Amino acid sequence: MKFLYPLTCIVFLTISCKEAIKNEKKFVAKQSFEEIQFVEPKVSNSLVVNSKEDLLGYWVGDFNANLSDEEMDTIYGDEKNSNLITRKITFSIDEIKGDSIIGHSISAGYISPFKGVLFTNTSGFTIKVDEYKKAKTDGSFSIQIKKTDSVMKGNWEAYRHSELKIYKRNFDLKKKLFAYNKEQELDITFFDTDWSKEHIYAIDTIEGKVEEYIDNEYYATTEKLFEKNASNEELTSDFVSNLSKADIFILRNSIFARHGFAFRDKQLRMYFELFDWYMPVFGDVKDELTEIEKKNIDLLLRYEQNAEEYYDTFGR
Repeated sequence: MKFLYPLTCIVFLTISCKEAIKNEKKFVAKQSFEEIQFVEPKVSNSLVVNSKEDLLGYWVGDFNANLSDEEMDTIYGDEKNSNLITRKITFSIDEIKGDSIIGHSISAGYISPFKGVLFTNTSGFTIKVDEYKKAKTDGSFSIQIKKTDSVMKGNWEAYRHSELKIYKRNFDLKKKLFAYNKEQELDITFFDTDWSKEHIYAIDTIEGKVEEYIDNEYYATTEKLFEKNASNEELTSDFVSNLSKADIFILRNSIFARHGFAFRDKQLRMYFELFDWYMPVFGDVKDELTEIEKKNIDLLLRYEQNAEEYYDTFGR
């Protein structure tokens, strides 16, 4: 069974150092990053925290708005910003030296390095860190982790409240190990609610008059999206030529999602965050692509620009 994806819903063992890509248009559509350098993570394979070394690695989960009821009502009433309420974050603890801690966070495609202090007590650890680029999306984290646990709980607050709709967030993150898996599948239909057109439907004829109504149809994928996996088999021209533009777009970017690419594009980010297997970790994965994936990307790009657009309504 395939599931629909309405965008109005709210929804290491081996590690190498990654850098954010700069305008890599060939590989990921509508994606551009400033270049960020960060320390190569020293990942601990332990998913349960018993010592401070076990903190090293990736902590992943939902990054939830934490505002007053009045402020939340304003966000819910703004369709443009309602998608900001919940998003995924990867909190990477890269290095611990004594009571000093450094790392980086990845959320909404933005990579922000941080540094701070680690406090140890008999029951667990307290972490206080600051993202130090001082961009409007940067802020400070206050975190608690209990010993013999694998959950990181905490709060984040932006430095520049006035420039963000959501300036405070909370989170419960789980320790995860990133591993590329070419078998990870797509089973959710993609809809882009920023890309729609009106369609007039005839309902019935009453006393000689045709009753009509207007509905929005959204740029979407078709069922053919689920027929192939662009990471584990080489695609053919015959197959790709029968895909819709959105099918090609999502199939191509699914390759990057499997490699842990952190999408900045809102629609791609919100779509792939629906999958439990997706883990936004890196800003540049082009050197990790397999030969099959590179061939498939080239083939998909050749057909993408001229492919036919497909539109659908939710639930039809």
